[in-house]
Amino acid sequence: MPALGIDIGGSSVKACLLDAGAPRTSQSPPYTNPDRPRLITAIRSAIENLGPMEPIIAVGLCLPGRHNAGGDAIEVSVNLPCLNGWLFSELIGDALGYTPEQHCVVSDAYAAAHDWICGHGGRGRLAAVAIGTGVGLCVLDDGRPVGIGQRGIGHLGMTDVGRLGTHDTIGPDGASNTLESYIGLGALRRRFGDGRHEAIAERIAKLSIEDPFMLAIVRGLRIVHAIYTPDTVVMMGGVGITLRGRSQELYEAVSASLTTLARPGWRLEFGDSLHHAASGAARLTSVES
Repeated sequence: MPALGIDIGGSSVKACLLDAGAPRTSQSPPYTNPDRPRLITAIRSAIENLGPMEPIIAVGLCLPGRHNAGGDAIEVSVNLPCLNGWLFSELIGDALGYTPEQHCVVSDAYAAAHDWICGHGGRGRLAAVAIGTGVGLCVLDDGRPVGIGQRGIGHLGMTDVGRLGTHDTIGPDGASNTLESYIGLGALRRRFGDGRHEAIAERIAKLSIEDPFMLAIVRGLRIVHAIYTPDTVVMMGGVGITLRGRSQELYEAVSASLTTLARPGWRLEFGDSLHHAASGAARLTSVES
């Protein structure tokens, strides 16, 4: 049965179709703070770019923000305010032009982590750190998500990592010195002035390990080790994957005088694709349908 995964990010929409053939992926044109009609246009663009497909019965959806008490809409999305109060079923119906029989809504970090596990295998505790417009976290034990009661643990980007330069940094929600305010895509675009992925990757490759961006990454990962003690950390998302070239340097900086609670011999891995979340969402809705 065909399954469609839609990953609504802070700057673009990514889609993945899983059917009898090889997975098909696509991406919408970029946007900045879209309203609902523009976001629907972006979703439809990503879906249309997948090419011809059979009617979709199952849809997996990733989108940023805190769910409301009923779990059927986003209550607060800092990076995409147009999502606030928009019922998931209505959003999917508006995008597809019909309501599919089955849909599930998962965090991009969980979907990406699930997709990575499907491709790489592995047991033990895995912490997936997804860095794009926002900064998310998913922890899996032998492939099963770890939570706090009925709630997720994904708000890593809101962690206060302190002043790392000559002045405080302010995030989009007004909070100071959060991880996202240093390493999120919005912060990088404001700092470097060129939002192209290639340009940002080139700038990151040249940063000193003492640069506030790198220091924030190191502090964020050390916090993850202290709280969740993962065997493996996987850097996901457009910004996270660009750090692959800094792998050894980053590993050594995180490991230096790291808490003894951390797992000895922990591993640092990286995502393979910008479409992990869309692919994982499609996989997860296939499992649930």
